[in-house]
Amino acid sequence: MASGTVRDEEPRSRRIRRDFLASRRDLLEAAERLLAKQGGRFSLTDLAAEAGVSTATAYRHFPDVPTALDAYYTQLVELLVTRMEAVPPGPDALRRFVAVCEVWVREAVGWGPAVVHVRSSRGFLQRLRAEDPVIGRLFDALAPMLAKLADAGFIPPTPADYGVLLWVTVFDERVVVDLHDSLGWPAARIATELTGSILRALGRPAGATG
Repeated sequence: MASGTVRDEEPRSRRIRRDFLASRRDLLEAAERLLAKQGGRFSLTDLAAEAGVSTATAYRHFPDVPTALDAYYTQLVELLVTRMEAVPPGPDALRRFVAVCEVWVREAVGWGPAVVHVRSSRGFLQRLRAEDPVIGRLFDALAPMLAKLADAGFIPPTPADYGVLLWVTVFDERVVVDLHDSLGWPAARIATELTGSILRALGRPAGATG
């Protein structure tokens, strides 16, 4: 009898877990849509309605809107870093850097209109020094790429914190969204122009090849 009870409970526990994860995903996707449409001016009730779940379900995941937005931003950065890290290393550090920049811009064109409304009052380095785990995750992904560029002679040696600060500043989602929406630039052109800008800012001579 006991073993039968366990077998009966296992599918139910998996179903509950699946439903929990699905409702969380729906809420975070709804947060992105609401941010893009109206900024952060919405309640958990609004978020639940946009996600198609009950307000009680929303409260089971998040006690308030700021917590939901923190979860959204954390998930977004993790996905961005995962896609950057999926770019094959290859033999050429510069080509990989260019490819990573292209990934960054393509992603930012999609979620940029939402993320521009999720801004911290603290600077990137300030948050890094405070051991913000989200900023730390991004830094740990970007710094080695800059080190490899320097090791290969594509840019002069640059302090990691300064180099990453320049990179995230040039590729700020507000810049990407502005170029895309105001100038009508496609993602490919934005990536090309911003990649050239950050390489020059890091000390690579204009027109350098190889």
